[in-house]
Amino acid sequence: MEILRENFQRELPYIKEAIEECEFIAIDAEFSGLHTEPNKRTQQTTLDEGYEELRKSATQFLTVQIGITTFTFDPRNGTYLAKPFNFFIFPTTAAGYSPQGRCFLTEASSLDFLAKNRFDFNKWVYQGVHYMTKAEEETYSRERTKMANNDFDTIAVDAMNAQWIADVIASINAWKVDGKAMNFINIQTHNAYQRRLVYQEVRRLWPTELQARGQSGHISITKTTEKQLEIQQQQRHSDVQRKIVPEHRNVENSIGFRAVIDLLAACGKPIVGHNIVIDLAYILAQFVGPLPPTIEEYKKMIHNTFPNVMDTKYVSYTAEALRGMSYDSSLGGLENLVGSVQFIGCPSIGKRPGYDSYITGSIMIRMLAYIARSDSSAQASDLVESRSKTASEKKEKAENVTRKRKNGPAKSPVSPPTSASVAPAKPVESASAPKKFSYADMVNRQKNAPLPVLSSSDAAPSATQNAGTSGRSEDANLPPVEQENSSMEDSDEESDYEVIVTPETGGFVKPFSFQSPNLKRYQNILHWGRSSHGCINLTSS
Repeated sequence: MEILRENFQRELPYIKEAIEECEFIAIDAEFSGLHTEPNKRTQQTTLDEGYEELRKSATQFLTVQIGITTFTFDPRNGTYLAKPFNFFIFPTTAAGYSPQGRCFLTEASSLDFLAKNRFDFNKWVYQGVHYMTKAEEETYSRERTKMANNDFDTIAVDAMNAQWIADVIASINAWKVDGKAMNFINIQTHNAYQRRLVYQEVRRLWPTELQARGQSGHISITKTTEKQLEIQQQQRHSDVQRKIVPEHRNVENSIGFRAVIDLLAACGKPIVGHNIVIDLAYILAQFVGPLPPTIEEYKKMIHNTFPNVMDTKYVSYTAEALRGMSYDSSLGGLENLVGSVQFIGCPSIGKRPGYDSYITGSIMIRMLAYIARSDSSAQASDLVESRSKTASEKKEKAENVTRKRKNGPAKSPVSPPTSASVAPAKPVESASAPKKFSYADMVNRQKNAPLPVLSSSDAAPSATQNAGTSGRSEDANLPPVEQENSSMEDSDEESDYEVIVTPETGGFVKPFSFQSPNLKRYQNILHWGRSSHGCINLTSS
């Protein structure tokens, strides 16, 4: 969905709802420039030097477009529902002017990149969503409150208007002492500055005697008694109270796009990006406040604003499950990677707009699902080995116990005498071929019970166990193997993400959880780019 100035307030409740109901949010931003000093950063650039260059760029360039896509897992069909929003951002307020004379730099290569990707510059300038920083909001709110209360700061009288205001004061004094004069006098003004001077001098010289009210083209000054002044003050207080709600609404409307940033910060959900360290720097500098002077303070600023961030580039570089795969770590390269045959069975995403934030979120979903699937397979393999080892140890222990009971203390682990009477062993069924477990089935099994293993020791107790323990052993307590669905066994098509229907819930199992310890280790660490240090850990001291 494209969000412009004309539909921003109308769509804001829907944006808020999408953020509140989703599991994570992917973001991507476009800028008016990236490097104040191109090619300055090298492999020898230190982290502090690199951050200083980034801080300077984020302060002087502008974020011109931001894509935000929310993702929610749908257990009914095993896919992720994506809700994309594409914002054009322009540095004006709702009133159409730029506070504090905002200036920004542009970089020719960045504008050329935007143009080649069909960025609509006219839409950006004419329909870009306005915004205010927190400091600008506080200043704006303070000024509007003063206006509602008729409370203005004292201004100096310039040389051009000094004689004019002196003549105004003289005419007011003459009118006051004229017993035949009417109860009011009109003062003609030519601009806002002169009107401000008249209000200021009347309040200063005659605070309890005269009242100044603006009219069309002039200011009307009237005499007032203490009783009338008290009534006027009560009326003004009532007027101010009635204006409070509209003024707050005006302030909220003037905040503009920063309201979306506030929603992202308040939700506490994972914020996902590709090489997101740059996006975060620009977003914080433009919509939150000035970037701090040190990298350590910058890390704290990110973590305090967005408590949980993830970088697709960092995950692609560090995930053990992706080692050995050949791929390009750019956004397009990772998109090709997660579309390859290795990722068959990873969940799909319901909507496919052409926004980079959507692509970024889709990449993260499929990478994390693949990592979780690989970790689950490894855990299942370890569990099989552990089960087999445990069963073997229990069998050996049971044989030793039998020898102790029949022959006394065992002197050494040797075979029993050939003359010993041994009951004939029951025929052992051969182990069947390994079943094909779906990813969802494996997750479901691990949540509810350990994955069982079928071995010869589980199939039938040994002869010595029958003789020594009356046909019962510790192995008998092991859970039996659950039979797989016959349609799964007969299918030739590989399936890593199957539907699991249970009497209680039904539907598909979520492919991964951000709270999983194996996936939490990828959070709050950002890829740094062309530098020897490699990453920024937001939670390190």
